[in-house]
Amino acid sequence: MLDIDVIVSDFDGTLLDDHKRLPEQFPALLDELDRRGIRFIAASGRQYYNIREQLPDGMADRVDYIAENGALTVRNGEICSIDEIPPEDVRAVVDVLRRTPGCYPILCGAKCAYLEDMVDELSVHSNMYYARLEQVDDVLACLERDRICKIAVFHSHDAEHVSYPALLPFAGRMQVALSGDCWVDVMNASVNKGAALRGMLEQMQVSPARCMAFGDYLNDIELLQAAGHAYAMENSHPKLLELFPRTGGHNNDAGVVRTICRELDLSL
Repeated sequence: MLDIDVIVSDFDGTLLDDHKRLPEQFPALLDELDRRGIRFIAASGRQYYNIREQLPDGMADRVDYIAENGALTVRNGEICSIDEIPPEDVRAVVDVLRRTPGCYPILCGAKCAYLEDMVDELSVHSNMYYARLEQVDDVLACLERDRICKIAVFHSHDAEHVSYPALLPFAGRMQVALSGDCWVDVMNASVNKGAALRGMLEQMQVSPARCMAFGDYLNDIELLQAAGHAYAMENSHPKLLELFPRTGGHNNDAGVVRTICRELDLSL
């Protein structure tokens, strides 16, 4: 049985099933983790306010958060870090995207997220991932009213071959992360879920050896590297499974909950 103080899990494709539902056993698991003094961290590329919405019935205040792929962290209901992108870098990225057909940038801030165009398919995706989202005439005007910590770039079904290559020239000085079939996230170079987790563990005075982490996509690599016990889901991107062969089960079979119960000898 593992001796664990912190458990961190990605959301989409990991804790949530393909229909974006929490495992029905998750509330009981959270109760048991609370009893054992184990803190649960939700880690996602999603907006913080959106992640909270996925945790009903008072669960949201019992969880800590790594949001925006690590650009924003929240402990005990308070924002404890936000890695703001320099305005000149935001302008440069948006300029490239405006010249790349089919790419739609969303500027993600501490207060809200902002976009210019709301095409039909983007509307479905953005409503899924953003609880606070404002359509504006010019996203760059938002630099004067909010602290932008991530640029999420939507391209219908082919982010890996369209928006991702278009943004690779920024990879030398910024973090360019493929975070899904339709999404690429651009952040400061030092930002990733793993760096955020290491910062939170240090604040909590918890050793990485006493942390479990679960993920399914390439933007979870650093997160899993930062934990002493790392699990890639069976449904993970193939490259993730190569790096982390110990699996956390399948997201459609409550794999995260089942693995935690097995490794910590829990009975729900």
